[in-house]
Amino acid sequence: MDSGLGWFAGATGIFGGSFNPPHHAHWRMAIEAREQAGLARVDFYPVAVPPHKAGRSMLPFALRLVLAEAMIATHPGYAVSALEDEVDGPSYSYETLVRVRQACPQEHFVFIVGSTDFLTLPAWHRGLELPLITDMIVVERAGVDEAQSRAFAHQHWGAKECASQVLQIPGGGRIALLTMPRLDISASLVRAKFVQGFDIRGLVPEAVHAWMQANRATCLEYWTS
Repeated sequence: MDSGLGWFAGATGIFGGSFNPPHHAHWRMAIEAREQAGLARVDFYPVAVPPHKAGRSMLPFALRLVLAEAMIATHPGYAVSALEDEVDGPSYSYETLVRVRQACPQEHFVFIVGSTDFLTLPAWHRGLELPLITDMIVVERAGVDEAQSRAFAHQHWGAKECASQVLQIPGGGRIALLTMPRLDISASLVRAKFVQGFDIRGLVPEAVHAWMQANRATCLEYWTS
């Protein structure tokens, strides 16, 4: 059976997150999504006010934007959007996707999410409606494998198998299920090691590491609050 990934070729990936800070698992997810699905580019969307992490050791949006830009600076095919900073109140993926599609109605957008977050969609603002308005790429993360993501899609949307790696949501978009080398890295792990003075090289891109070292006092101000 064909993989079905050709459907996503040339699309623009939307990858949202706190990026507090961005780390190698974020970066690898974006690369795997772009290369496996043939995306034209991947745009990172740092959230301004994460609804599920409000007040929790969060660097200001402007600094997280700088870190994301540092990560992709020398890599064509990737970009960073400041769109979320234009929103009053919490940032919601559903609302972001609606705004982006309204701004560029002719462009094919694909929402990228890790498999662990995919399984939490019922707790998101209009999370179960996301596959009804957009195509998605679910990248395997942290032990939630393709079979679990596939079962979740069948349970919540009655997904149909249309190719070996792609599901069709009745009345909605398509979901690609991708694997990637397992990287058990989280932003909370990076922050904890950084605060304790441990070496975080290998956990974050070099440009992110350099910025964090040069601005250590600022990072500690927020990450120890």
